Amino acid sequence: MKSSSSDRLLRLRLYLNLIPVLGIPASLWTVYTADPHQLDARLKQVSRTSIVLGMTWLFTTVLLSAGAHSEFSQLATLRFWIASSFVGSGYFATNLWLMFRVYKGRSTKLPGISQLSRRLPD
Repeated sequence: MKSSSSDRLLRLRLYLNLIPVLGIPASLWTVYTADPHQLDARLKQVSRTSIVLGMTWLFTTVLLSAGAHSEFSQLATLRFWIASSFVGSGYFATNLWLMFRVYKGRSTKLPGISQLSRRLPD
């Protein structure tokens, strides 16, 4: 069964919003400039999830980098950098997994993240 051009366009916009790092501004643009009554529910949900994931990744990386630069000890610095690399890898893997779920037509809701993303202002 072929999908219509509007379905393909929606899927492309979902992919764009889920691109790691670059999807954050696209998601912010989607959520805060679009008419909330005309915005597709799935696009809105994916955009909000992308914003929460991206901001969580950014703040966590900044805090871990600040901890690594505290010069407490070399072992602590190494642990902060390793934790930061796990956070970054997890963020990228989660976004790729969500892209795969979009491709399969499945839900993109994440436990905890989706509930938090609903609290973003309209």
